[in-house]
Amino acid sequence: MAHSIMTEMTKLILSKSLKKLLSKKPLNKITVKDIVSDCKLTRQTFYYHFQDIFELLDWTYKNEIGHILEDANNSSWDIVIKGILSYIKDNKSMFTYTIQSVGREHFEQAVYPNLYEFSKNKIYKASSELEIPLDKIHFLANLQTITLLSVIIQWANNGMKENIDEIVQMLDMTLNSAMSNILQEYESESSNC
Repeated sequence: MAHSIMTEMTKLILSKSLKKLLSKKPLNKITVKDIVSDCKLTRQTFYYHFQDIFELLDWTYKNEIGHILEDANNSSWDIVIKGILSYIKDNKSMFTYTIQSVGREHFEQAVYPNLYEFSKNKIYKASSELEIPLDKIHFLANLQTITLLSVIIQWANNGMKENIDEIVQMLDMTLNSAMSNILQEYESESSNC
């Protein structure tokens, strides 16, 4: 128990240093030496926990955005979307430097699994009274996740100028409406078989 707490604390310290450095320079200009110097840990400690800086970056996104999704697990899309957009705006330089240095795919791969699970759980709840095949639920969850990630990245690439509340309202309405309509179509398709 104490070992796992220490491990998490060490990962958080390394993550905090990476975020601090990303507020000043791009990811491809940051070294492991920079990170451990900033947080006064050893290279050996870094490599005990992470293979490289990219794994630390993945862990940071998964940990921080994962917490947003876990905290909002029984919430609506609007709370989740607002949480993610606010996180990205609060960590604008980290997100921007990530996209510039390693591309959007890196962010998508780090965030996709947790966001997909959240979406899938929402669809399960919405379709609990319906007879929808699992493959269709998984397809819809994938579609919603990819859509949301694309809108988030596009918003960020455009300088995060649009009002978060307006984006949240449009996405929430669109995702809920689309999900409801598609689930009805799936059910009527299933009942006709």
